[in-house]
Amino acid sequence: MSMVLRATAFAALWWALNRGDLSSFVLGLPVVLLCAWLTSRLSVPPDERIDLVGLLRFLIYFLGQSVKSSLDVSYRVLHPALLLRPGFIRYRLRLEPIGARVLVANATSLMPGTLSVDLEGDELLVHVLDVGAPTDLPRLEELVARVYAIGLEAE
Repeated sequence: MSMVLRATAFAALWWALNRGDLSSFVLGLPVVLLCAWLTSRLSVPPDERIDLVGLLRFLIYFLGQSVKSSLDVSYRVLHPALLLRPGFIRYRLRLEPIGARVLVANATSLMPGTLSVDLEGDELLVHVLDVGAPTDLPRLEELVARVYAIGLEAE
């Protein structure tokens, strides 16, 4: 069923890109089938399936945090005292699958005020604007665990 859905999606994309010209499927059909097959081979490993409810919760959280963090960074930069104490923190990830760890690292980098510098094993090195301020990395990690429908290792 997954292959049928993939092929249908790629066929719809091909059809839209070719402005509804059905004769384009002479070339498009082999391309659609190849793309459907390749994406099924390159898809998420079985132990890293995505939970849609968890993904939705993560996206809502991520968008909210992005807005909140953007306002915080703007305030810090515009404040006369420049409330900045930049530096690095190390965070031990409790997630096991590498895909989940990479998602935490990438989400951290996309949120204002933080930048993932290195991910080595279960440790994430993060550059922050204020080393004294608490981070929301544990909450981010919990939400990513829900995306993958997995538990977190004990600390």
